[in-house]
Amino acid sequence: MKPKPEHSGMDRFIFNHYARSALIPILTIELLLLVIYFGVNWYTNSQSTATLRNEVVAVMPHLTKMQADLIDADFKTIASSCDYFAREHAALFADPGSRPIQGEAPTFAIAPDGAFYQTNRKTETSLFFSFGKDLTAQQRDKARFTAGLDPLYRHMVSDVPYIAAAYLNTADNMNRLFPYIPDVYKQYPADLHMADFNFYYLADAAHNPEKKPVWTGVYLDPAGQGWMLSCIAPVYLRQKLEGVVGLDVTINNIVEKVLSQELPWGATAFLADQSGMILAMSPKAEKTLGLTELKEHVYSSAILKEQLKPEEFNLFKSKNPRIAATFKEIYASDDHVKLIAQPGAGDLFVVGNPIASTGWKLFILIEADSVLRSVNEVATLSSRIGLALVLAMLIFYAAFFGLLRRRAHGMASIIATPVSKISAAARELGQGSLKTSLPSSGIDELDELNDTFTQMATELEARSKALVESEVRARVGEKESELAFARGMFESASGILHNVGNSITRLDSSLLDLAGIAKSTEQYPEVFERLAAGDESTLERFRSVLIDKTAPKIRDTLADVKRIKEDIQQTIRHQQQSVRDSRAAMSPERFDLSALVRSAGEVSTPLDGGVQVTLSLPGQLDIIQHRNQLFNGIVNLIKNAVESCQGKGSGKVEVELVETEGGARLTIRDNGAGVRAEDQGRLMSAGFTTKSDGNGFGMHSFAVFLSGNNGKLSLESPGPGLGATVTMEVGNA
Repeated sequence: MKPKPEHSGMDRFIFNHYARSALIPILTIELLLLVIYFGVNWYTNSQSTATLRNEVVAVMPHLTKMQADLIDADFKTIASSCDYFAREHAALFADPGSRPIQGEAPTFAIAPDGAFYQTNRKTETSLFFSFGKDLTAQQRDKARFTAGLDPLYRHMVSDVPYIAAAYLNTADNMNRLFPYIPDVYKQYPADLHMADFNFYYLADAAHNPEKKPVWTGVYLDPAGQGWMLSCIAPVYLRQKLEGVVGLDVTINNIVEKVLSQELPWGATAFLADQSGMILAMSPKAEKTLGLTELKEHVYSSAILKEQLKPEEFNLFKSKNPRIAATFKEIYASDDHVKLIAQPGAGDLFVVGNPIASTGWKLFILIEADSVLRSVNEVATLSSRIGLALVLAMLIFYAAFFGLLRRRAHGMASIIATPVSKISAAARELGQGSLKTSLPSSGIDELDELNDTFTQMATELEARSKALVESEVRARVGEKESELAFARGMFESASGILHNVGNSITRLDSSLLDLAGIAKSTEQYPEVFERLAAGDESTLERFRSVLIDKTAPKIRDTLADVKRIKEDIQQTIRHQQQSVRDSRAAMSPERFDLSALVRSAGEVSTPLDGGVQVTLSLPGQLDIIQHRNQLFNGIVNLIKNAVESCQGKGSGKVEVELVETEGGARLTIRDNGAGVRAEDQGRLMSAGFTTKSDGNGFGMHSFAVFLSGNNGKLSLESPGPGLGATVTMEVGNA
């Protein structure tokens, strides 16, 4: 039979007691802390995710509209140029001699296939006429006198942004085009009918009764320029459609315009017409939509009829049903933001805004993972830290349990060894001789038990010896001696048993007292000091990570979003105001600057009279400039001066306007707070302000506006408390 391990009962008793009284509460607290940690991480992550999604919904429609308005402004410029181009042709058709031909006279020839074409003036426009052998003298004369507008063609292509070609197509199939195409008859079929192409028939009376410039869809240019779209306008002579002029914009130019946009969150843009046909898109958009943009085309022969983009480039016919359905909803509603859920591929934000002049839509695609990348990275890091803490805790408790087991065994040995000695001594005493000594254990109760047992054994030995000596001296009869000896032994045994019983009772009492001592919380500090001395670095790292690093980091992150959000919101408000101002004053106008400054002074003068504002203005000072931007900027300058004087008691602001050569100079002096020397050069910088509630955009925006419109803004101050002087110089735009 396998021997029972020494002190196993005492080991188990002490270990179980430690586990119930110390380890379980500590483990419960740490598990609770872990639950709180992961719960806070989950809540923070969910709130950050919701905040970022809300920012996309709030910010991106404004950004998309701003970008769409910029593209729309370019299209309006092209449309305005096209209208002017058409009116110049109408005037030429009304008076063919009104535009003399510059340089050598054009010469013509009949091509081998029968087409009529121009052979010289290769730095100007080329000319092609279908059915050349059947041309009338009037048609040949038209081919000649239309060369008088060659400088206008060159101007349209060279000076109007994004224009790749300018052309005229007449009702009788004549084409005049810049830049010049060598051997143009090889590019067109000899029996070309202009009315078969969208760059002609979309401007005729049936399709364009208002006779305004219109935009075509994307088509393959017969002149070899690749995929493009055109702004076209009709040319009428006495209610008869003589032809259609057009300005070509190649897809590459539009793609470059779309791709030049700098967008947040790694967003990408693309352009589509009112029927859902994609006009231009970036490589990233191609990958997202599963398409490859047709930017170039290799010509193997002349174009015989109109060629449009394939239907697979229509958003409504996307191979991805979710994408097709989402874009149909966007086109059918006024909702500018949609979220496309793509399981396994990542969700996608789609933000769209119409381009007013063409009816097209500018779309911005944003991958949800890009928006949430920072939040996900923080969440992943927090989860890894949490898992590391769990692993560290498991390792710590494994080591702690091992250490506790060893300590329990050691304590059991301390307690059980004296008891074992007493047990051995009792056996020896029962055999008639006490040989085992009972050493001190350091435990008062056990040492008292040892002393009692030793005293009992000594007393028993003395009585036994006295009994034997008494029997010898008395030399009574054998029976009496044996009886006396037996009686003495019985009494001695009774005494021994009584004393042993008392000792056992006291031992039980000592063990119960020991259990009470073990339960006493006054013993825990010394025990945990010994335990902590074994693995203090792990506990310190746990405390440092949880208290010194993680919690402050969470608070600091929440404080930074709150501040971008506030900065974005401020930026959005500023950008919205800038857009409204720019719409209200797209072009300079003539106005009385003196009256404008007077109005700005009235708006800026405080009603309480705490600051005196005096105006020194000429009777009238006419200037050609952007009225609204100047008014808003001057109001801001006067208000800044007034605010710097408030609370001074005798605040004064002097506004002086004088005429200069080619413009005007406005000087605003105040006796207010003044400006430190080190800050004077920074007041025009974006985002810098000396006001507690300022945003740093007013002075910067006005200075940028003046620098781009023949003006400048400067500031001087002797120092804090000595006032300041702001000078605005502006000329005619």
